Amino acid sequence: MSTIPWAGELAVKAQIFGDLVCVDDGAGELSYRSLAAYAAALAKQLLAAGIKPGEPVATFLRNGIPAVWASGGVRIAGAGETPLNPALTEDERRYCVNLVGARHVVTTSAHRPFFADLGLNVIAVEDIAPDPAALASIGPVPGDAFGRIIFTSGTTGRPKAIVHTHAARWIANLLQRATFPRTPAPGRRALLMTPFTHGAALIAFAYFDHGAAVELCDGVDLPRVERLLAGNAVDAVFAPPTVLAKLTAAFDGRRFDGIHTIFCGTSTLTPALYAKARAMFGPVVRITYGKSEVVNPITVLPPAACDAYYSEEAAGEGACVGWPASGVEVEVRRDDGAPAETDEIGEVHLRARHMLAGHIDADGFHPLPPGGFHATGDLGRLDPHGRLHLAGRTGDVIKSGGYKIFPEEIERALAGCAPALTVITLPSEYWGEVIVAVAEAPADTWDADARAAVACLARYKHPRAYVAVDTLPRNPQGKIGRAAVRALVLQQWQLVDGPRPKLERL
Repeated sequence: MSTIPWAGELAVKAQIFGDLVCVDDGAGELSYRSLAAYAAALAKQLLAAGIKPGEPVATFLRNGIPAVWASGGVRIAGAGETPLNPALTEDERRYCVNLVGARHVVTTSAHRPFFADLGLNVIAVEDIAPDPAALASIGPVPGDAFGRIIFTSGTTGRPKAIVHTHAARWIANLLQRATFPRTPAPGRRALLMTPFTHGAALIAFAYFDHGAAVELCDGVDLPRVERLLAGNAVDAVFAPPTVLAKLTAAFDGRRFDGIHTIFCGTSTLTPALYAKARAMFGPVVRITYGKSEVVNPITVLPPAACDAYYSEEAAGEGACVGWPASGVEVEVRRDDGAPAETDEIGEVHLRARHMLAGHIDADGFHPLPPGGFHATGDLGRLDPHGRLHLAGRTGDVIKSGGYKIFPEEIERALAGCAPALTVITLPSEYWGEVIVAVAEAPADTWDADARAAVACLARYKHPRAYVAVDTLPRNPQGKIGRAAVRALVLQQWQLVDGPRPKLERL
């Protein structure tokens, strides 16, 4: 695809939907006409500053109306939008902008000094005035130019920058729209609570294509969420498992019948959490598989199929994430690269038109070979129906007592025993690795509840210790990092190795 007419598409939306609201962030509303005017004004300023197609332009904004039009403005200018998660520390922000070589950042005036000290040209959103006339002067952008640059979670080292082209962004948006269980329309609203730097933006811009709107929260604002759900002000919710767990815990026993779709992804959904979500919202959960390297949707498990899976199947290794989306190729391979058999666990490899163009690390940009597959590092299997089941990460596989064990299987068995938990291992000369379950602020009965929950698993999969901590460490994306949890445990406990290993307080 040679060029992408982002500005032209935005102009059409402004003409068709005009003063309809596209974003409500609780503090104000943004119309389609205003979205186009603010985005055009920002794009005009970026182009006047000399940005070239594909040049990285960082954004550092919390969820709110400016985050939406800033994303649109950077995109129609043809830059490589480089969103920085608002949860990043100053050191992490510095690392990210230096890694990609960004010269410009769009942020708030409060953050101007920090980025100015890094030598960046700072554009404060407070200084942007809407300029609807500017849109007509902005032309299409090269499809093969860098369009979006996002950072991995950095669980195995410093984050890499994943690069997607403008053409890949355009295709991803089409696929997102194509997989909606129900087509959005004017008057429809989706509730978004995760950072706009990630999945929330995908849902939002796909909704905008249909004249629908989003309610944008800066995190899980429970009082506002309750008002929106109870008042039937939204009919769809983007809620990955971490968000869904907060909602089901906060509104336990409530029923909200106005929701037709719960968009769920980013991590696998446990049967226990699905049951709670179903009791609260009905059989409306749609699961997708997505990654920084190949954005949603990779695979899709529609609501009816999702309900059938969790109600009737939910057995076997891994959690079902559905069938490949249109244009996506999924292969499961053995360690030697040969295709795995049906239901055989192997590494998941992906190929799609909306996948990464390559990645940036300390050694520069590394393009993906033409026609190449992306090795995800995820372990999974394809069942007889062609659905993908995710079983864990290649780097997380536990080898204990000669057995190969997937920590996610243990975590699924333990789900519901604590507000949040994870499984780690400690090195053992006797066993190779010793399994430890770690829970965040559990009840006093955690140890007994956990031991009862894993009774369904083979004995060699049982944790050797059950630890409680006040807070589990999370990265800026909200994911619990096993390495950080292991370090936290070792600050307070030591392993007494042997045939019956145990932990002792330091």
